[in-house]
Amino acid sequence: MDHAGYTLQPQSMPIGFRLAQISWLAPITQKILRQSVIAASVRNVYGQPEKVSPALVDRYYELTLREGNRASLTQRFQYRSSDAALAGQISQLRLPTLILWGSQDRLIPPEHGQRFHQDVAGSQIQVFEGLGHVPHEEDPEATVQAVVSFLNPSPPARTPASSD
Repeated sequence: MDHAGYTLQPQSMPIGFRLAQISWLAPITQKILRQSVIAASVRNVYGQPEKVSPALVDRYYELTLREGNRASLTQRFQYRSSDAALAGQISQLRLPTLILWGSQDRLIPPEHGQRFHQDVAGSQIQVFEGLGHVPHEEDPEATVQAVVSFLNPSPPARTPASSD
């Protein structure tokens, strides 16, 4: 779901993510990260920013306060260079794969989802119109339905037996 996998070329990156990439700021951002930065970051990744409620911002903010979460975000951006090295291995995947993407994802654009779909043989892709980087939050029902359909495909229609 909206996974990097390939070299990241965002159309827009949340301010919290941009701060996490500045190594000399890491000790500061791991201690001090304003709720307003979290709010701006969450609105940035939603395809429909009006769905970002104060309660949702509070939830994200509380998650950033959990032990290790801020440090792990900083570390994630330190390992971005490995994405390009691993991208060549994506086409080696040989398992049922469902690719879920928001059509309005500006952090990891939908073209990445299409590339996964091309590179993973037999994969299925579901693009959610109007949703952003976290379609499972913006429209959980549609996301769950796509997963359920993937896990429980309809059996092929039987053709009536012909009598000779």
